[in-house]
Amino acid sequence: MYSTTSLNGVPTIQRDGRNILGVCDQNWEFASEICDLLNSLEDDPHIFLTEHDRKWLKAMDRAFRTVQHA
Repeated sequence: MYSTTSLNGVPTIQRDGRNILGVCDQNWEFASEICDLLNSLEDDPHIFLTEHDRKWLKAMDRAFRTVQHA
């Protein structure tokens, strides 16, 4: 199950207590919508994020974190 939490004031999406994606501009509404979408995708066994999608999301999150700490 996906949920949102605050990490240094940034809305962050978590799964099983692990941070997986920070949401820029402190947009809590967008973070909640993403959580809802991810949870609905998890409920549908025919729709999954591909490994390529996962790598892209991780790369985007790393880039976001780098910019945030600069």
